[in-house]
Amino acid sequence: MDNVDLRETSGVVLAYLGDSIWELNIRKYWISKGLNLRNLNRKVKDCVNAKRQSELYREIFPKLEEKFQMLGNRSKNGNIKTFPKSCSVQEYREATAFEALIAGFYIEGRDDLIELAVKLCVEEKKDEV
Repeated sequence: MDNVDLRETSGVVLAYLGDSIWELNIRKYWISKGLNLRNLNRKVKDCVNAKRQSELYREIFPKLEEKFQMLGNRSKNGNIKTFPKSCSVQEYREATAFEALIAGFYIEGRDDLIELAVKLCVEEKKDEV
């Protein structure tokens, strides 16, 4: 994705890409743990939802390079028109920013940051496996 400029691309469009990248990485993580399909689905849902992504965003945001913080802020304040009832507007905006960050990490080749986010998401859930 060499032709995608993080500064020019809409945060909502990046979130669209980041959503699929995030879910793929979470699924790969839990599949590698040898879970059956029912348990896989439950574990993935624990990480792929706006409330959890909002928490992760707040946890990793202060640790990021300035260019990623700018992307997160721009995406969080982007033109989002509809919001689900399952979370607050603030949580949904932060989840959108989180997904945009995941896309940014992917585009920049920062797999280490994607892996860090996955680790943060699942680390407290390891005991349940």
